[in-house]
Amino acid sequence: MSKVQQNFSVVSDDADKPGPLQPASVRSLRSTTKRNASSEVAGPAPKIAVKVEKWTIESVCKNGRRLDLSSNEPNAASVIKTLFKEIHGSVLSKLNIHPLHWDECADSELGPFLKTFNNSVKAFRKKNPRDVLLSKENWRQKEASEFRVICDLACQLAIPNPRVLNTHYAGFSSGTYGETNIETLQKILDLLGVKEDDVFMDLGSGIGQLVTFAAAYTNIAHVRGIELQQVPAGFADENVRQFKKLMRHFGEKPRPFELKLGDFNTEEIETFLKEKATIIFCNNLAFDPDLMIKLRAILQFCNNGTKIVVTQKLETTKKGRTPRDCFFTASADTISLFETDGSEKGNVSWTNNIVPYYLTTVDNYKPFREAATRAKQEEANRLAKLMCSKKNGAKHGEKE
Repeated sequence: MSKVQQNFSVVSDDADKPGPLQPASVRSLRSTTKRNASSEVAGPAPKIAVKVEKWTIESVCKNGRRLDLSSNEPNAASVIKTLFKEIHGSVLSKLNIHPLHWDECADSELGPFLKTFNNSVKAFRKKNPRDVLLSKENWRQKEASEFRVICDLACQLAIPNPRVLNTHYAGFSSGTYGETNIETLQKILDLLGVKEDDVFMDLGSGIGQLVTFAAAYTNIAHVRGIELQQVPAGFADENVRQFKKLMRHFGEKPRPFELKLGDFNTEEIETFLKEKATIIFCNNLAFDPDLMIKLRAILQFCNNGTKIVVTQKLETTKKGRTPRDCFFTASADTISLFETDGSEKGNVSWTNNIVPYYLTTVDNYKPFREAATRAKQEEANRLAKLMCSKKNGAKHGEKE
């Protein structure tokens, strides 16, 4: 556990808090006096212990492991309900188990339900040792939701109160915490056509949910995230732990990934961006002009073909202005990733509006191609003028 996590422990057990003294019923002044005297001797009212339930879910996938949760873990009951509602529905049908009303059932109903479920899973395994209850063949297809659910549940288990992420920030600034929806990242990854040799870098990775999703959903070589702010970076450590636990439950192994606390404007990160990263993701919408200059100064030295996804165009310093002699105009191509008619739901956490995403692809050969095209055009124009001059000269000679 990081120092940040230690400073943000959440007390969820009321047994640690002394209960208030309950006043005795008054029957007479004499009886009240005696009762008060005896109360002073007896001391405060005894603490009421809160029962902690242990919840276990047997794995229904090949190579999966049992998932163990406790009722005093953040959002554990909600996580179990969502897991069965979003992923295990087909399993319950195969086992002939009637699901609970997941949006309405009490947490106390989970224990008996899980006991029935686990016994049925064990019986199925014994009877069908070569079969699995849950197939994962379609999990990595476009629009598949299973890995999105897993990453979201890991975040719920890691963060007791999401509001903590924004309470210590100033208004809309470079340090404001804001999340890109996992659905949006999935759409971006599908559009980019991620390959096995790609290396993904998230600048400002927050609690790390985009990094974990990329590691789960794609067959990418390596995924990395860096976060400047200590609070989200601290929660990211616990998010990683919960993510790995959930992935093991489903028999899944994510691609290599790492999340670190730090600044992208350091020599080590600069070198990584320039020499190794092939896909760079940066939610830079709130970056001030100075920070944008620093970002552009690094990214202009990326390898040819590097794909950079941003929410504020890299060649833009002020709205509607494009600086002269900008690298990202001369040696890169930028397109808008999404076209929307305004009917879609918001794709980020800080607004219900659709935030545009732009793809800038580094093209170091673009200036040479354009120079060659200009030279070819100039030569064609020169020859055209020469031919025109010769024709005019010939006509003039005929007249003479």
